[in-house]
Amino acid sequence: MNPAPVSRPAPVSLAPIASMWRVHDWHQKKSPGECILVKQIPLILCIAAALVLGFITSCGVHAEQTESVVMTESSVIAIPMPVPTPAPSPVAGGNYSKLELNPSYYLFGLKPGETKEVIVTVRNRDSKPVAVHPAFRPAPFAGPFELDRSWISISPTDAEVPAGGSAKFTVRATAPADAQRGTYNSQIVFTDEQYPSPYPAPYPNYVHQMSIGANILTPPVVKISPSMISDQIEAGKEYRYVVEITNSGTSPLVLNPKAESENYPVYGPSGPMEPALTAGAFSLNAPTTLQPGSTGTLNINLNTPATAGGYYNGYIDLGIDDASLMQGEGRIMTNFNIWKQPPEPFVRKFTMDKEEPLAVEISSGVSWFGSGMPADVLRDMPVREPSFDTTLTGPDGAVALTPVKKIIKGNVNLGGDMLPFDSGKAGTYQETNVQYVVTYTAEGEPGNWQLQVMPRNSQSFEYTITLGGKEEAGANSSGPEKIPVVNQTSVPAITAVNETASP
Repeated sequence: MNPAPVSRPAPVSLAPIASMWRVHDWHQKKSPGECILVKQIPLILCIAAALVLGFITSCGVHAEQTESVVMTESSVIAIPMPVPTPAPSPVAGGNYSKLELNPSYYLFGLKPGETKEVIVTVRNRDSKPVAVHPAFRPAPFAGPFELDRSWISISPTDAEVPAGGSAKFTVRATAPADAQRGTYNSQIVFTDEQYPSPYPAPYPNYVHQMSIGANILTPPVVKISPSMISDQIEAGKEYRYVVEITNSGTSPLVLNPKAESENYPVYGPSGPMEPALTAGAFSLNAPTTLQPGSTGTLNINLNTPATAGGYYNGYIDLGIDDASLMQGEGRIMTNFNIWKQPPEPFVRKFTMDKEEPLAVEISSGVSWFGSGMPADVLRDMPVREPSFDTTLTGPDGAVALTPVKKIIKGNVNLGGDMLPFDSGKAGTYQETNVQYVVTYTAEGEPGNWQLQVMPRNSQSFEYTITLGGKEEAGANSSGPEKIPVVNQTSVPAITAVNETASP
């Protein structure tokens, strides 16, 4: 659109100036004195006319610029937003056949070369018969895991379902002998009716569709035992673990183990922290190739830095390149709880009011935590058992503690819980929650007492101090009365658990 024409100031006429010159010529005929005066008039008028002309021209330019700015601002044109155009649909919105599919979703579990089938019932809830033509259609956005059309067959190929009646269709799925492990998806549509879309859609949105899938159950070509190592370890110590790897496939397996950390951030009291361990703490030794049907050994040496502490979650990737392995497989999960040996013993002070026997019971924290582990799994060498350097001090100095009982207990499962790996052995026992308990006795007397415990190979422990005495007359108890004074779990890294404890 062209802007409106801008009005310009009218040109200044020079006729008055020319007229003044004519007056000047006429006055030249006058006397000399009059001529001098009259000659000055045209000059003055010329100067005044020039000033007026400059002023008018300046005002005209300014007015032209102002109008030009205004016209520029008013020349902006608004572009209307496009109105969405609904995609064409063969059926008016909401006027669909009333069909019910049962089931509307089914997942086949197939081994390579296996065939399974499912019966699908189509029930007509409408008041008129409906022609049904089941057809295979690709699932939206299935990508590389789209179920191949050749795997599925449907019979019959069409049917007319009467009002209030039903029809049955057989959907048969066959996995090829070379089918790769994974879950594949597709859909079966029973009519061509589609939901309308307010915008162009890459896939039709069918009204009467059944989602189907096939989960190909191909066992992985490698068996790892154990597939998880969960342990509590001490900073500055070295540990060894042994993992058996079996090639159950038909081709050689190339092994290239490498320690990796989980990509989850670790947070401490002051914010993000570095992982407790790095790949440099692990030394891995395994055969480079495993022939079909053979078993190899992966030796894992863990050198825990003296400054390490906290939790470490990671894995050892065996570096196996095989299509049967899904994401997260072909690796050994590692979970370590790293603790530091405290330099001073834990101290608990207490008071006795009278002379009587006392007992001290020390219980270790569980040696295994997390998922269960086989009882015969190879671990570090030698096997570490918790121990406690325990001393008792009374009013008169150190008191001799007599160990009277030691208990080793645990929980053994014969298959009630799923093992986190395939051990390859029938009837494998699953052992969890191994714990050690030691009981001491001593003769007590009135006064202030102090118990000191230095734990070894145990990140936590529980202590119980029992002050024993005889029953009062008339009581039904046949033995000494046990009065629990303290029974709580303590972490050695904490110097004091109450106001009376000291390092």
